[in-house]
Amino acid sequence: MKNELIAQVLGILKDAGFIVSRRCEARSFDLAARRSEITLLAKIMRNIDGISEDVARDIKRVAFCLLASPLVIGERKGASLLEDDVIYHRYGIPALNTHTLYDYFVEGVNPYVYSATGGVYVDIDGEAMRGAREKKELSLGDIASELGVSRRSISKYEEGIMSTTIEIALKLEEILDTALIEPLEVLNTELEEPSPEVLTGGVEEAASSLEKHILCMMEEIGFEVFTTAHAPFSAVSFPEPPSKARGECAKILTGVSEYTERMIKRARIVSSLSQVTRTKSVFVVNGNIKYVQIDNTVLIGKDELKRIRDPEEFTSVMEERTKS
Repeated sequence: MKNELIAQVLGILKDAGFIVSRRCEARSFDLAARRSEITLLAKIMRNIDGISEDVARDIKRVAFCLLASPLVIGERKGASLLEDDVIYHRYGIPALNTHTLYDYFVEGVNPYVYSATGGVYVDIDGEAMRGAREKKELSLGDIASELGVSRRSISKYEEGIMSTTIEIALKLEEILDTALIEPLEVLNTELEEPSPEVLTGGVEEAASSLEKHILCMMEEIGFEVFTTAHAPFSAVSFPEPPSKARGECAKILTGVSEYTERMIKRARIVSSLSQVTRTKSVFVVNGNIKYVQIDNTVLIGKDELKRIRDPEEFTSVMEERTKS
């Protein structure tokens, strides 16, 4: 059933002009997609309540590192179907059904309604509301009486700090004879001030002792490392702190593993992800390696890493193996 949903999402994204990665087969996001400067990390699930807080945190962390927008695409919320043209949220990630996905990316139609505790709501353009009210020479109290709400609520609408129901918004538009409901922004790329939970992704959170050991070595030679708990790769590594122009510095999807068939499969997936997200990809391997590259993912032995002195030498090794 999930495979059918994933196939449907793939079709919509391709119709919308996105290039799409291989399916990740991990607990984190299911695929990455890019169209021009828009990069998505999509978690696809039948019931959006199935996403856990730690998985959502991991997706947001990767999205922060890659300047991507996280998105949950599903069919249900608990026992209820997701409504068309309504945006839901799970741990700060926008969630929507395939109808809304199609309308937004293929038809270019923005959603206006979002679901929250107690029902569905819309945002009001407070500046337009104030201008229209003053033009009609109506007071806050006049509008409040017409709508049957408090004067304080009307003031908050104009200040843009409170949403309202669809019914009140439509009646308000009728009273003021102007369009006031604002379209919602589905894409949610964190650029400057990510929440603290996103930034707590250091090496101490590595999933295994091998990952912790190798990622510590990466830090020692000068990389900034953000671990990922549920993605196909172990971390996103930066030659310089990502706070310094993250859009400009190189990003490396970094895997850590023994040399196994599963690692080879993961390396191919990470290669696909790196092509979509315009990053580089590498696996640091404990033990002997049979190849120096799998697709576009470079393999570097753990013992080789011990001899590398700085990020420049590391990236030079990667470039040489990519050309070979």
